[in-house]
Parts: sequence; C-alpha cells; structure tokens
Amino acid sequence: MPKITIDGKTIDLPAGATILQAAQALGIYIPRYCYHPALSVSGTCRMCAVEVDKAPKLQIACATEIADGMIARTDTAAVKKARKDVLEFLLANHPVDCPICDQAGECSLQDYYMDYGLHKSRVAPEDKIQRSKHRAAGRYLVLDNERCILCTRCVRFCDEVTKTNELTVSGRSDASFIDIREGKSLDNDYSLNIAELCPVGAFTSRDFRFKQRVWFLKRIKSVCTGCAAGCNIEVHYNENTVYRLMPSPNPETNTWLCDRGRMTYKALQAGDRLRKAFVKKGSMEIEPAIRHAAHLLDEAARKTGPESVVVLGSPYLSIEDNLALAELAATSLKTSNLCLDFPREQGVKDGILINKDDAPDANGLKLLKARYAGLDQGALIELINSGRIKLIVAEARALSSLKEKLRELSNIETVILAVTKSDLDFESACVLPYAANFETEGHFVNYKGLLQKTTPSVAAPDGVKPLWTVLSKLSSCTGAPIRLEDAAELRERISEFIK
Repeated sequence: MPKITIDGKTIDLPAGATILQAAQALGIYIPRYCYHPALSVSGTCRMCAVEVDKAPKLQIACATEIADGMIARTDTAAVKKARKDVLEFLLANHPVDCPICDQAGECSLQDYYMDYGLHKSRVAPEDKIQRSKHRAAGRYLVLDNERCILCTRCVRFCDEVTKTNELTVSGRSDASFIDIREGKSLDNDYSLNIAELCPVGAFTSRDFRFKQRVWFLKRIKSVCTGCAAGCNIEVHYNENTVYRLMPSPNPETNTWLCDRGRMTYKALQAGDRLRKAFVKKGSMEIEPAIRHAAHLLDEAARKTGPESVVVLGSPYLSIEDNLALAELAATSLKTSNLCLDFPREQGVKDGILINKDDAPDANGLKLLKARYAGLDQGALIELINSGRIKLIVAEARALSSLKEKLRELSNIETVILAVTKSDLDFESACVLPYAANFETEGHFVNYKGLLQKTTPSVAAPDGVKPLWTVLSKLSSCTGAPIRLEDAAELRERISEFIK
C-alpha cells in the first residue's frame, strides 16, 4: 500500500485514496467546501489546496491520489495564502448578511474567514453583484442565490443520490448560479438534506428558519421511528422543545435522512397532541381515566369472562410498551386473546432509504411473539366475527387495521392508547395518552434485525407518562398488577429480548 507523510505524520492507505482521506485518517483537518464523502469529487472550490513535494504548484487534496513516498504539507505559508485568496474570491460578491442569516453558527465561510481570511474586502457593498433572495424552492427549502458559492453539492446530491435532477448550474463565469430546472420543483423525499449539505446558507430549511440560533441547541443521539429503516439521528432541542432532526451517519443504517423522518418530531407540538384522556362524555384527567378504563375491563370480564377481551400489540410501539401490553393480557386480564401478529412487507422501496414498512418495530414484536404466542391476524378476525369479543385494548395505529370491521360491529368497546387525536379513526369508550418516542427510552428492531434505542430529549406534557407506566397503573386498578414500577425494573424484564 502507498505510504504518505502529511505534516510529519505517516500512514499507509490503499491505492486510490486521496490526500484528503489520508489527512482525515491522521486526524489532520483540511478545509473544504465542495467535497462531501458521500458525493462525487468535483474539485471546484480549491479550498483544500496543499503543498506536495516535487509538485510544481499546490494540489487540491480532495482529488489528488496518494503515491508511495509522497510528502504533503497543509500549513505552509503558500497554503495559507491560497486559502486566504480563495476566501476573498468567494466573499467578493457575498452579501455578508451574517446577522440575519439562519446559517450563522454553522457557516463554513464564517469559520474559515476567521481561520484564514481576515482580509478587508476590495469590493464596496454597493458594487457587489446582486442575485435573487429568499426564493421558495419546494415544500421545505428556501434558496438565496446571493449567498451561494457554487460548491455544487446540492446539484450532485439531486443527480447522484435521489437521481431526480431538479437542480442545475445556469449562466457562465461570474454570472453562474444554482437554478431549478424548468418544469421541476425541489420536492423529492430527501430535499432537506440539501439544506444540511449547503455550507453557506444558500439553501435553508423553511421548517427551521429563524426558530432558534444553533449555538443554543443541545444535541442528543437517538433513532428515527418513521419507518423500519431505523435511521440514526441527532435530536436538536432547547428548553424542552425539539427544533429539528438531523441524520447521524451510521454505515449499518443511514447516511441521509428522509423528509418524512425529519418531520416525526412534529407530533410533540401538534395542536391535537393528547394532554388529557378522553371518554365518551369528554376529556378527563389521566388518573381517573385509567380507573375508568380498568372499570371497563372488569365489567367486560365479569359479564362474559376474560376471553371477551382482546389486547393488541403494535409494530409502532417499542419492545418495552409491547411487553407491557403482553403482560397486561397474560398476567392482569388472564386472557389468551393477545395478538402480536402484524406481518409487514419490508425492504428499501426507493433504492435509497425509505422502507416499505412504515412501522419501526415489527421485528421487535416478533421477539415478544416467540415468548407470548397469541392469536394470528386470521384467528383474530374470526374471533371478532364470532361476536364473543366485547372490548379491545390497543394502540391507535395498530387498531386502524381493524377499523372497517369495528365500524360494522358497533357493540365492541375500545380502550385506545394514542399520542395525538389524528391517530384516532373512530370514537372510543376511553382514550389514554402516553409519552412519545422523544420523551422516553425505548428499544426497536429495524428491518435488518438491528436492535437500537431511542433516547429521551424532552419531557412529556404534565401528567403524560410512558405507555408501559400507563399500562402498569391500569393493571393495578384491575387488582392484578404487572409490577412494572420503574425503568430499572422494566430493563430487567426485557433483558431476555434485547441481548
């Protein structure tokens, strides 16, 4: 393998590796604009220039392959001058609207100027070339052409990743600009990755713009529950409010994050977020509503026996919450009518990331099914058709698969568990709210069988608890507690499923 020395440090790398990759492997940072490890090399920005022994001029590190015995330097006077010259060129017509730019705090122009620039502009503000500003570019993006430095990351992303080709470089020379192709709109399923790719705030997120300065945001790693892909994410939050989700690249799961996944946090702040329980007569505080739900369960069991009650698991819930549902059926209600069977077609449906299965934990449900068995979907439908079922306990989205059948059979009562009203498809005898995935820890198994854990970043509304806590209280009110008292107890109970 070729051996290269950079700033006195030596490393062996496979043939075809670039100076930039070698520097990264050595922990040496080389500034860049156009380079991105998941996109093709364009070599347009020239910011990554380095000095190579025996080369007649500076070389761009992103496109220069290493050779055995090569010696490169990233901190010489010539390199620093080249970076300063590149920055002056890029800033010549830049609007320098940093105080009102939503990229402030995440802008490479700002950072590199402080490291390498520190020059006085030779172009007066009134002489700068003006271009379009604040142009709507699809559902989620705003384009400000004045800020653009033509790194072309956005164009390459649309050409190489989504292959939707919405963007192009129009014009020539210093009149060039990023444009949307005629007849197209920037509405592919991954468009918000472009705002993240943009190093200078030319593309910004319409969802996040001016909501929060980035230096106030706290960050915590978690897992997206928007589908079975199980993408790793960073949750950006402050003062108990989630402001945005960003991908946390993991070779086992994802490099990017789809727009739908980025919007999953919206349920936390939705106008129809459930903060109280609901019964047929209207809203009710959560604690008395749990007692009311227990009364409904007791009544159904007393009149027609425990086999008149069905408990549904859900592929949308964590292993912890499904365990509590299974224990509620087996230990508290003592009914064999537990359904953990939710066959789902899985696999990447768009060739990039989005899964055919929009539920995050169908495979986690299979682990519990191996332990608790229960009804399959066919047997469940037969049982409902028999008329023996009087009450169903279920998470709202799992219950939606039965909504047509339940509308036909109006004599079946339901106790529904939900986060928002929009999850509810029909009226219920009792609706109990629970904490969302951003508010509690939970384990999920993605379509590849990878076990991952969500991490709480914000607190649930007052009185709203994790679902396993709600079910534990419900079981206590029936007189047969499942004894899930705290998180430590829960972790011990699920340890056999998450080894």
